[in-house]
Amino acid sequence: MINSVKIQAEGWLVNGNMSVPDASGNRDYIEVQAWIAAGNTADPEFTDAQISANAQQEINRDNLAYLASTDWYVIRKADSGEAIPTEISTARVAARLLIEE
Repeated sequence: MINSVKIQAEGWLVNGNMSVPDASGNRDYIEVQAWIAAGNTADPEFTDAQISANAQQEINRDNLAYLASTDWYVIRKADSGEAIPTEISTARVAARLLIEE
């Protein structure tokens, strides 16, 4: 019995756990088509909120990686007093501002 269908790139996700390919000879495909023909509507794979959260996770990951890759400038400044290049300091501030929890 089908309770829910979500559209995926190459088929559908049925009841949250069964991937059904877009293949007309497939028995599950035929059931999904009948479910849709009966007036049901398949939902998008991801909600707008999920898409936004996934995008923010990627932004966080990229910016945290940048900060980690430039931490050595901060350590060098603490150890030797040598200045952090302005472009690095500016980019680190920008990276921190883009990270959301």
